[in-house]
Amino acid sequence: MLQARTLTVEIARPAEDIYNFLVDPANLASWTLVKNGRPHPAAGPNSWAYDGPRGTVIVHFTPANPYYVLDYRMQVGPQMIHAAHVRVIRNGAGAALTHTSVQQPLVSDDMFASEEEWMLSDLLVLKTLMERR
Repeated sequence: MLQARTLTVEIARPAEDIYNFLVDPANLASWTLVKNGRPHPAAGPNSWAYDGPRGTVIVHFTPANPYYVLDYRMQVGPQMIHAAHVRVIRNGAGAALTHTSVQQPLVSDDMFASEEEWMLSDLLVLKTLMERR
């Protein structure tokens, strides 16, 4: 079985605001390392291409839904490098954002641990960005 890790960040913003921001793939570049997002219909519906630190990254997103589910898969070339299950959960006047990553078969344990450190950093940037809006 592959490793899975869940990160949780509390954000002092209504869940609806957070979800509406995150469900738009154009906003990903404002809080992560990827840049220059653009739709990539050749990769399938709800797929976007971004310029990443190691070249073009294709991200496949779940479509907008009423459950605040934001799952995605990332690939570089033909290799799936990251898969995650994201939920925005109402928590009083704010929200809890959970991000569960599942290690992919060709990703080493060290690489997976490093990705999770980067993800936590990205989620803290997202928290700051959302709370300042």
